[in-house]
Amino acid sequence: MTTTAAATMKAIIRDTYGPPDALAVRRVGRPDVADDEVLVRVRGCSVNQVDWYEVTGTPWLARPMTGLRRPKSRRAGHDFAGTVEAVGRHVGDLRPGDDVFGMGLGAFAEFVSVEREAVGLKPANLTFPDAAAVPLAALTALQGLRDHGKVQPGQQVLVNGASGGVGTFALQIARALGAEVTAVCSTRNIELARSLGAHRVIDYTNEDFTRGQEQYDVILDVSGTRSWSHYRRVMSPTARLVMVGSAKANRLLGPLGHIIRIQLAARCRRDRRAVFFVAKPAQADMEILREMVESATVKPVVERRYELSEIGAALRHLGDGHAQGKTVVTV
Repeated sequence: MTTTAAATMKAIIRDTYGPPDALAVRRVGRPDVADDEVLVRVRGCSVNQVDWYEVTGTPWLARPMTGLRRPKSRRAGHDFAGTVEAVGRHVGDLRPGDDVFGMGLGAFAEFVSVEREAVGLKPANLTFPDAAAVPLAALTALQGLRDHGKVQPGQQVLVNGASGGVGTFALQIARALGAEVTAVCSTRNIELARSLGAHRVIDYTNEDFTRGQEQYDVILDVSGTRSWSHYRRVMSPTARLVMVGSAKANRLLGPLGHIIRIQLAARCRRDRRAVFFVAKPAQADMEILREMVESATVKPVVERRYELSEIGAALRHLGDGHAQGKTVVTV
């Protein structure tokens, strides 16, 4: 990273793990651009659960990858939207001035440099902050349902945790894939779920969906609140359970404890599958999402908006566990 005064920027920098309140905006050098990378002037970004985990240093089990005593990377944030500032010599299809959205570490800053594969042209009908709400959450929903859930037209799909970032995109994408969609959420989110295409909405404060008569072909588990034995009750004989999230639980294992327990229990039932995955940047999928947004098939749900200097408050809101849709940040 360069450090000359002529090439500096504002960025969220973290020297230690800790509460989001400890995050601060500092002036640092702009990132260099590798041959296969794109340098983007960030206009908007959004917060995700992965940002919370990386900032707080939880779960501790992940510390060998992120840094045992302190973060390996001082930068934070993944989702962004902005304007191309420069491109590497191997990038021939983007040029300075193009409006893009994408994902890459260091998005909580005025500039970020990321691999070409992780960037797509920004949907023309979205502002920069709203476009920044799309990448990680929508990619997770798309790849979870299409690639791991193998959703087919006419199948029954249940989204447990339908009101958060991934869940709101999952309802819309499952509907676009031709599925009959059931949403599980709290009372205050019932109308939102219906507006996003859910054929049926279950209020988990009043009804236990695992005690119902409906059988589901695919369950997308965002909330991580149920055991394998609970899910088995409502899974068809060849159903797939796709886990993309879980409650924060303890600081040692975080969501990993729940995920491991589910996968171990599911191995005893070969006619049903349980899989956990992490979304991968894919240029082709970014293009699919852009087309979905521009055709109004999919839209981001944005509950709150912050400035870069308020990133701690944005992460605190996310960490409370009841955020509706996405929380975005103007840079």
